[in-house]
Order: sequence, then C-alpha cells, then structure tokens
Amino acid sequence: MSMDNDETLKTIKEWFTFAVAVTATVSGVIFWIQKADDDKFQRIEDKIEAVETDVDKIREDNVEIIRLIGKLEGKLER
Repeated sequence: MSMDNDETLKTIKEWFTFAVAVTATVSGVIFWIQKADDDKFQRIEDKIEAVETDVDKIREDNVEIIRLIGKLEGKLER
C-alpha cells in the first residue's frame, strides 16, 4: 500500500510540476507579446508625432508663402 501512495504522490507531483511549467510558459509568452506590442505602439506614436510636427511646419510655411504672394501681387498691381 505504501508503494501505491508513493506512486500516487509522485504522479501528482509530476502533474503539478507540469501544470506550473505550462502556466509559467503561457504567462511568459503573454508578457512577451504585450511587451512587443508596446514597442510597436511607441514607434507608431513617435511617427505620428513626427508627422504632426511636419504638418505644423508646412502650415507655417504656407502662411509665409501666402504672405509673400500677397506682397508680390500688391507690387504687380501698381
């Protein structure tokens, strides 16, 4: 009877070890995927910021161009 208990405990221990290993592996994969996504989101946010900066600069340049065109038109009409 002692041998059966030892075998049962050994089997339970092996299954428990297996369950912990699977849980740790799944948790690791989920963490890794989330971390990889964070990097991708950060890169996208950085690119969006750069585009917004470029758009602001283009707007400023357009205002200056329109001002210069207005000056030129004023000189041509004289």
